[in-house]
Amino acid sequence: MPVIFYKAYMKSKLIFLLLITNLANLLHASEEIVVTPANYSQKASVAVPSIIVINKETIQRSSATDVADLLRWYAGIEVARTGGVGQQTSAFIRGSNSNHTAVLINGIKMNSATTGAPALEAINVSTIERIEVVKSPRSTVYGSEALGGVINIITTTDEIENDAVIHFSSGRYSTTEQGFDLKYSNVYISTDISFNQLDSDGFPATITSSADHGHDNDTLDINLKTNVGKLGFAFGYWQADGNTEYDGFGTDLDQDRKNDVLRTTFTFPFSDFWNSKFSVSKIKDEIRQNQMNFLSDEDFAFTDRIVYDWSNELSLFDTKLSFGASMQEEDAESLSFGTRYKENTNESSYYLNHQIEIGRHTFFGSTRYVDHDDFGDETLWNAEYAYALSDKAKVFASYGTGFRAPDSNARFGFGGNSNLKEETSRSIELGTIYNFNQNTEVSLRLYENKIEDLIETVLINPGAFVFENRNVSQARIQGLELAFRHQSNHWDVNMQGSIKEPINETDDSLLLRRSKRSLHTSIGYKNENYFMQLNGLLSSERADFGGIKLPGYGLLNLSAGIHFPYSTLSVKVENLLDKEYELASGFNTPGQSVFAELRINFLE
Repeated sequence: MPVIFYKAYMKSKLIFLLLITNLANLLHASEEIVVTPANYSQKASVAVPSIIVINKETIQRSSATDVADLLRWYAGIEVARTGGVGQQTSAFIRGSNSNHTAVLINGIKMNSATTGAPALEAINVSTIERIEVVKSPRSTVYGSEALGGVINIITTTDEIENDAVIHFSSGRYSTTEQGFDLKYSNVYISTDISFNQLDSDGFPATITSSADHGHDNDTLDINLKTNVGKLGFAFGYWQADGNTEYDGFGTDLDQDRKNDVLRTTFTFPFSDFWNSKFSVSKIKDEIRQNQMNFLSDEDFAFTDRIVYDWSNELSLFDTKLSFGASMQEEDAESLSFGTRYKENTNESSYYLNHQIEIGRHTFFGSTRYVDHDDFGDETLWNAEYAYALSDKAKVFASYGTGFRAPDSNARFGFGGNSNLKEETSRSIELGTIYNFNQNTEVSLRLYENKIEDLIETVLINPGAFVFENRNVSQARIQGLELAFRHQSNHWDVNMQGSIKEPINETDDSLLLRRSKRSLHTSIGYKNENYFMQLNGLLSSERADFGGIKLPGYGLLNLSAGIHFPYSTLSVKVENLLDKEYELASGFNTPGQSVFAELRINFLE
């Protein structure tokens, strides 16, 4: 572990010095609040784990269509995609597997029960207010799947102001998008409704295909909040419904996918320092294949999950304590190439988080006890400590555990093994942050995540071509991240570098589709008349299936817009230099693409 950290330090030392030697005096900014690290509101400066926060303005300036397109411009997140928009997409946080990330819609986990992975390609960015990413294990807060990190998609705000916006865009691959966002608030109630419709003819998903593979997606988001005396009530409903064409081993196929996230929340303050919340959430993930397989069946995969959660927050002086209980009922059903299953799983958990600030010291501890139908019980814990060296500098350390319960496909699908154990991890992180002021900071983080009992599909009978899923692998991911951030009234500059060793310790190979080095740059300028945004990405080579090496690549995206009374006209260019590259072997990526967008705000 020390060897890679020393090499990474020597390589990044010059960059670090350059970043901090040319800083100007900047304007004062308000303290940023985040909710994802501990599942309650806290100052971003207090949270120890590495956090990415993407606001609505940044989202609107980007050329991204879905969440994965947006996140790949940030260090510590890598994306693999099997073609264009709508095609199967994976995101790796700090080298962990794609099903090691819990993806939330307004705090509600949407990961599929069949694969354990989230449908990132189905989450359109147009209805999103804010994204928070925690780049470290958070199983003590969010349970299974948060072994590598958390992506929280937030579609509403605490304070809703009256607004009415419509937008239209069009660009390459016959891609069109239109939608609206309506917000209304008075002393009794606040609500917002957003809708977005995307349609694209796409391009051939594979290098051997000649047919375009298109995608369409309709996204609806509804949020409502009100108070009756001291009792607060909130309702939310998010839905993505679409169709994707793809190349199925040389045959053009298509499938329908629908994702629903429904939540209701009741809050009641027992006192000035004790707030209690009860919520019920329900998610659905449905995939329906529109062509029959070789057995004359139409494949499908369904997830239906309901979660009851009771949480409490107590705040006294410099101490915050949260505790609660959660119960989950999950149904998974699938038919894939003749293998069919229908499984019900129940899980209950009890959790406790405690944060204390004493002078220059900040402590955060959390634990979660999980009782699972099939795997018995699991106790998780996490401990974090930060020390303020001065008003501008602090050092920190964290250590914790994580887990992921095997998904239903691994237990009952192809190669199914009902005796699988959960995947577990132990992680450690050390780092320092220096704030020149509240607008500008540099940070250096060192981390290691060891994951055991990784599930792989193993050929156990070559003659009969029989496979079985087994806990046979373990991984060790060591890395370094160096970041610079400057944000003022006019400028928003981010420079982030990542160096890591994502190793499968079973055979000492690189974990697939993950690079050792990457550099991410974002430079934005805005004033009352116009804005410009330039994003850059450099990635080293990656390993892929079959011993193939994917070459390193570099990308530039550019967007610019002009503000008129009540409207904004913008042009966005993806892959500005028209580079050829691969995110997955044998699959195409978009060439230079130009899009134009008109956004009209009737209440500006």
